[in-house]
Amino acid sequence: MTDFHKNIVPGLDALIGNPDILTPTALAKLKAETMIIPTHYIDRCREFRDELSNRGEAASQLIRSFAKITERIHLSDKNEYICPNGMRIVFQKKLDGIAKSTAETTVMATRWFINHSGKEDAHDVAIMTGDNTLVALASLEDIDVAHINPETYPGRRKVKLTEEAMLAWRKDGRLTLDQWNRNYPEEKALNPNEFIEFEYNEDLETEYRHFTYYIGRYHKVDTVNGKEYAIQRIHYIEDLPRYIELRTVGQAMFAEALLAPVDEVPIVICPSTFGTGKTFLGIAIGVQLTIFNKKPLYEGIFVCPRDSELGKEIGFLPGDEAAKTIAKAMPIVDNFESYLRLRKDKNKGGEVKSRSQIKKDVKNYLDEYFEFVSVINMGGRSISNQWIIYDEAQELERFQINQLMKRVGDGSKLIITGDPEQIFNRHLNKQSNGLSYAATKMRGSDYAAIISMYDTEITRSKAAQEIAKFIG
Repeated sequence: MTDFHKNIVPGLDALIGNPDILTPTALAKLKAETMIIPTHYIDRCREFRDELSNRGEAASQLIRSFAKITERIHLSDKNEYICPNGMRIVFQKKLDGIAKSTAETTVMATRWFINHSGKEDAHDVAIMTGDNTLVALASLEDIDVAHINPETYPGRRKVKLTEEAMLAWRKDGRLTLDQWNRNYPEEKALNPNEFIEFEYNEDLETEYRHFTYYIGRYHKVDTVNGKEYAIQRIHYIEDLPRYIELRTVGQAMFAEALLAPVDEVPIVICPSTFGTGKTFLGIAIGVQLTIFNKKPLYEGIFVCPRDSELGKEIGFLPGDEAAKTIAKAMPIVDNFESYLRLRKDKNKGGEVKSRSQIKKDVKNYLDEYFEFVSVINMGGRSISNQWIIYDEAQELERFQINQLMKRVGDGSKLIITGDPEQIFNRHLNKQSNGLSYAATKMRGSDYAAIISMYDTEITRSKAAQEIAKFIG
């Protein structure tokens, strides 16, 4: 939300996008002192719960939460439920003359609350929503709107390098937490595996250094006192072959997380705009570590691309499951081919392989090292010692990505990528999709790195950059 309001009426879209809002922990930040739930939502959730979609799964969860809350309200003989973090939940009884749409019902319930509340409560009431229709209706009724925050945790930040920090960085290649707090007292607390880009003052730096020299990752490092949190200069990228060129700060951060040992960072989530190189790096580094490493770190590459409409289209495509799934994973295959071209492997005659020869290599490697499985056929799987890629995850439902992440077994590295700005699943938005959900839930984990790359880091053609600039 943009602002805190004393009283909030959440739109049903806000609850569907984040049903956990009704079950906050004791440490969860208050979204409001009181949350008013129109009882009409229970009927709407009953209509949604049988859908095989994010909305259906969320509606079922909401109904369970509604039942627990109303039962406790009844047993306490009060008209409210107090959450562990102190937020009050009150149900707004059904009103006469129910409106045609859920949005209209939300506005009616909010207007009723305002008209029947004390002056202080009536003055500080807002509807929490990301639904433009509800925003418009609320504005017409002169009701404040608490917009859902559309930003996903980026996993990175940029700060100016102070003289003291510069000396420590050049001497030790790291900043201790004490040094960080002393030099950057106004900065918010760091998250595990958060990346820091240090913007240096040219007056303090006299030697030319590659831009990656000024990038660090916050994680537990070895010290004389044991493991302690510190910001350490990224260094795993030094093992990359030269033909995999890192062009941007975001790419360097993403590559560092991908190259980190699996027991250190087994989960890498990259919600980023198109054209930033996330798919190429995800497959190129996976192939490098699985197929072309002197000592392969993984046994194979496991790809689970998104299924539009929950996999319903899979049955209409020609071929067996692998062929059907590969058809939805062509960005993976195309980027693998690009990687092989960069290697410039030579044929028996000593000439760089032609495009037709590379295409044959692609097919052979796909048959030997790759496994393509659709989302709907992932139930019960346990995937061990694999480089796992869930691509276009912004098209996955919350419950789908939840189940897919649980399929990861010992020794596997999980890479989740996608662009939250490009969603075609009509049940999802920027907050409720599987990619954003995974990034939000895994924030703060010692074993997950979340890295966003920005529009300014698009490395495709000038045309693609202009499209991102003017169209988005």
